[in-house]
Amino acid sequence: MQQNSSFSDSSKLQDLFETGTRKDFVAEVRQAMRQILAKLQVEDHYEQVISEIKREPGYRELNNTWEKLESAVRRQKWQELMERLVQLAYATRPYCLRCGECCRQGSPSLHQEDLELLDYDLISIRQIYTLRQGEPVKFNIEGRLGFLPGELVKIKEDPESRNCIFLVRENNNCAIYHHRPLQCRIQACWNPEELEKLYHQKKLTRRHLLREDHPLLELLEAHNERCSFEKLDSAFKKFHETDDEKAIDQVLDILRQDMVFRDFVKTKLDRDEEELDFLLGRPLMELVRAYGVRVEKDENNVYHLVSEQ
Repeated sequence: MQQNSSFSDSSKLQDLFETGTRKDFVAEVRQAMRQILAKLQVEDHYEQVISEIKREPGYRELNNTWEKLESAVRRQKWQELMERLVQLAYATRPYCLRCGECCRQGSPSLHQEDLELLDYDLISIRQIYTLRQGEPVKFNIEGRLGFLPGELVKIKEDPESRNCIFLVRENNNCAIYHHRPLQCRIQACWNPEELEKLYHQKKLTRRHLLREDHPLLELLEAHNERCSFEKLDSAFKKFHETDDEKAIDQVLDILRQDMVFRDFVKTKLDRDEEELDFLLGRPLMELVRAYGVRVEKDENNVYHLVSEQ
């Protein structure tokens, strides 16, 4: 769900958190509510929703303590309040507007019920990618960063906007609406309970698609072992704790092995470039940014880790 505020995407948001008064806070809650309701085309529910939010413990707490709170706490509490505002706004119209908002928040994870979509080539493996066990991710339902406890497969997203690739931006339609995945069918922004239940169910993995006798399985297992996120995370932790340069060498070695696997699958096994994100997951070269670094190659074709701070 997208959070809205008249301060969104501007320096004024930081001003509210750092120097805003209780009066500023109240005014911005009202303005945020107007913007949210206008986007959902239910502006006539303004008084109803404002009345409901005023009864929320989170709102009352912020209204009473805003000027006593540190900036970081204000920011966190504000985000939580915005999420609740959106929930209340959506609840005023329990039906889909086909606004495309959920499709702009990222793509769906696939479940075992979606297997037939791939079996019948309604979705191809060029249009999906794998998140491997241990990968650093954001848990949208829980709103936190962490490491993925198990593998899952997702529809690809536009690399710039993060929109689901099946979102038709001209009219907010879904290009595969009549064959959309289970998560999309259950998605109901005015009632997140069913989606939250689905969140805890088993997801589709590469093994469901490649089956037990697939010739690539042995190679994928070798890649998982040599290029595991557990090893990568351990090497980064060792470096941060000890400044041991050998740990960075270990990181670079894992990255090189990941590149070797990708090149082998593409050139020796003649698999399409677009299939690699499904077969091997996303490139580790990109994912190390989660650790605050990026990879650069010098004039001698030697790779180095460079801090992004």
